[in-house]
Amino acid sequence: MKPLLTIMMLYMTALLTGCGKEPGYETMQLLNEQVTEIRISAFEAWDDMNGETLVSFKDAKDIRVFEDAIRNAHKQRDDAKRDDPDYDVTVVYPQGFPFHAIKLWLGGEGQESVFSYMSGDDGGHEAVYVTSAKYTDRMRELILQEGD
Repeated sequence: MKPLLTIMMLYMTALLTGCGKEPGYETMQLLNEQVTEIRISAFEAWDDMNGETLVSFKDAKDIRVFEDAIRNAHKQRDDAKRDDPDYDVTVVYPQGFPFHAIKLWLGGEGQESVFSYMSGDDGGHEAVYVTSAKYTDRMRELILQEGD
């Protein structure tokens, strides 16, 4: 009985360990508040957000696409990004809360996209976060459709 119990414990430990996230697995974070708007602007500078909005999303379904893409993006090496970002993404919360300033390298159809938090101090050497092709395709649909 004791060897059977030991084997079962080892099996359960291995099973539970395998279900956890890999070491160092980090995702992007947003506030635990309702997002009221997503603003997309053309990238102009690393240390500032472009105030000229190309596209604004206020519909909950459209906002959810960007929230899911951001929250599911996982941290990668800095070399995951390309040159300059394509877009500035501003995540807007209800009045009284700060906004999130994010840079976006929008991937091609069927490719991953890359996000980074805006940071004006280091010339674009902040951590980057990669999101799946599924989210890229959904963001492309919204941004490129609205941007035409």
